Amino acid sequence: MSEIEEDLVEAADGETLLYDYFKHLTSLCIVSLGGVLALISSGKKLPSNSVVAVLIVLALAGLLSFSGAGEIVRARFQRRAVHKSLNFCRIAAPVLLSIGVGMFVYLFTWTLQK
Repeated sequence: MSEIEEDLVEAADGETLLYDYFKHLTSLCIVSLGGVLALISSGKKLPSNSVVAVLIVLALAGLLSFSGAGEIVRARFQRRAVHKSLNFCRIAAPVLLSIGVGMFVYLFTWTLQK
């Protein structure tokens, strides 16, 4: 195998790993959104601004992770290089998910105190 072929195989392995990572993040975002919606339906009075903020942050994380996976599929299908935005999605999606989960935990503990 030539050096160029080896580089292509390594790049494909990295993209496969990143694709699985984005799928995992998307699943975590959906589960987190479900947890927030379950908390809303619990009947406890929650600050509506906080709930909307949590939903927006988690939805953005899900959108970025889904977009990242879609970009890898697009690039592979068209046999082109991935767009530069993929690196932004790789960094921003888990950061937003972490912030959203932290906000969710805060809301959850807030309902336990009331």
